[in-house]
Amino acid sequence: MLREKRKKELKKQIFLKSIELFKEYGYDNVTVEKIASSCGIAKGTFFNYFPKKEHVLLYLGNSQNDFLQENIQKYQNEKIKQKLLLNFKALLSVYLENSDLLKLTLSETIRSALKDESKNIILFKHTLSEMIEEAITNKTLSTRHDSITIASVLVGIYFNTLISWSISEDGSNDIVTIFENQFEVIWEGIEQDSN
Repeated sequence: MLREKRKKELKKQIFLKSIELFKEYGYDNVTVEKIASSCGIAKGTFFNYFPKKEHVLLYLGNSQNDFLQENIQKYQNEKIKQKLLLNFKALLSVYLENSDLLKLTLSETIRSALKDESKNIILFKHTLSEMIEEAITNKTLSTRHDSITIASVLVGIYFNTLISWSISEDGSNDIVTIFENQFEVIWEGIEQDSN
């Protein structure tokens, strides 16, 4: 168990150092050798964690899905609307902690690795769909829409929020508020006579 924890910590360290280097020198100007050297590890060790430099960018999506699983348990006793909002707020708060680095990660992910990232998006959508389906089955959500369609719309506004926030010039937009405003608009169309 301790070994797995160390491996996770090293992977996160490589990710954070890589993002710092991408920000300082530009993504295309940073080599695997530079990342490994900056982390104090061998180049081979880097490849034990990330098959290619581009996979560093996918780490965020993978960790977001793990984080979502943890939060689903944390908020399991909430009503579906609150549960969804709390989960999205938690996911978006990760971006606020290191906003400059993560804006770069987001833009580079979109630019160079969207094909591989699609696996994370599918998993994200599936996880949300299961939460929504459970609420429909338990009759805590009344809707005429199926859970997959609702999950797709929610994923869409999540990524729209990230993109809008990442391209904002002044960075003053509050990412959580942007999401909440969009969420409220679509929730009215999802929910029917249920609270």
